[in-house]
Amino acid sequence: MKKLLTLLVPLLVFLAAVLWWKRDDAGMPADAMRTPSDTVDTSSPALASLQTTPQAQAHRERQRFETDAKDFFARAPSLRAVERSERADALTRQIDRYEAAGGLSAGEAVLLRTALIKATVDDPAEQAAAVAELADRCRAHADQRMAAFAAQQANDPRFQSYKTREAQVVSEVMAMTSIPAGLTRDQYLRQRLQEERERAYAP
Repeated sequence: MKKLLTLLVPLLVFLAAVLWWKRDDAGMPADAMRTPSDTVDTSSPALASLQTTPQAQAHRERQRFETDAKDFFARAPSLRAVERSERADALTRQIDRYEAAGGLSAGEAVLLRTALIKATVDDPAEQAAAVAELADRCRAHADQRMAAFAAQQANDPRFQSYKTREAQVVSEVMAMTSIPAGLTRDQYLRQRLQEERERAYAP
């Protein structure tokens, strides 16, 4: 298992690199890669007002986060151990924040955390152990979310109503000897179940 994880670490790091370092088309001219703030007159009062909005500030913070991440992964091998650890901890906190707010998908967060392990842990065996621990945590969190979702659905009368009708509709459609509108049985079943979902969750 450890040998397999040792082989997987470089692959995961490569995928993280694809996500974070190859977002921009390398063949695009420099002018095409400039942000609006590079080309628009920032002295305009209206623009200055827009740049102070929470959305604009959040956008700048996200750009700084991505720039910091790219810079860290590029320079990590040449950093001193203390600085490398401190910057990795800061990035970890930012990843936690963006993942919790929905700014990073679970997959993106896993790739970035794996890349951080690769950048801060030199020993291959320790890397594999850390990646395995990360995978276990991710599975546990996913199981918790699924359990919470299932509990929520179990207490939702609309969902329970739909599930009752779902069983009835499946029995009805499977017992039919001819399917209307030239549909296949599966197509007709999907159509009927969609209608039941819309009816159950109608406001």
